Amino acid sequence: MDVLVLQSGSRGNSVYVESNGVAVLIDAGISARQVQVRLSEYGKSLDAVRAVVISHRHRDHIGHVGVYQRRLRLPVFMTEDGCDVVPDLDETTCHFFRPDQQLQFEHLRVEPVLTPHDAPPSLAFVVSDEKHRLAILTDLGHPFSQLPAILASVDAAILESNYDPVLLSEGDYPRWLQDRIRGPGGHLSNKEAALLVKNHGKHLRWICLAHLSQHNNTPEVAYQTYRRVVGNGEPFIADYFSATPLPSLR
Repeated sequence: MDVLVLQSGSRGNSVYVESNGVAVLIDAGISARQVQVRLSEYGKSLDAVRAVVISHRHRDHIGHVGVYQRRLRLPVFMTEDGCDVVPDLDETTCHFFRPDQQLQFEHLRVEPVLTPHDAPPSLAFVVSDEKHRLAILTDLGHPFSQLPAILASVDAAILESNYDPVLLSEGDYPRWLQDRIRGPGGHLSNKEAALLVKNHGKHLRWICLAHLSQHNNTPEVAYQTYRRVVGNGEPFIADYFSATPLPSLR
């Protein structure tokens, strides 16, 4: 299983997962052109992509999905609530699914995980083939009760590590936005993410910290928090503006 985080953060999100020539894109928060460019940098193309699967209605995850349909002719899978934020959505190539419904693309399975993030229904995903399981866990709201079991069941994980509490409180965000971010429908802090890995992910082959805030976090702060809490291991950190290749699961 090959994994590329094509971009991660408030300016756009997309993850490419491929197994034996069959691939899915999780989210369409960056342009179709950038997807093609970044895939080609790593010897990949859209030829393998069977579907674009959307996690939720926020624009950094769904903003370019109409272009993916029109220009790339890719089928889109999403929950029905996202329709009203995509005015140019072509419903003839859009497949609506329920938050409890697994998706199957040949031998590649996508299992939705309902999260308490404040764009209901907001979904994380577990992507699996016959051998490996990958969790894509961003926009989580808070460390909800299913996360330990999910982390214990997968081989690798892309995990939200959105903000540092000190940088958030001392930054220029208004109080209401600070409260939203650290509230039960917002995002995970660096420490919350690291504690999940320490307590439930010691067996993981790798961990990629993702969806870092550009205003309330830095890659260095996220890394240092992880090392202080977890005590060992070298996390990957998804880039704000470029692709981040991750080790193949074999």
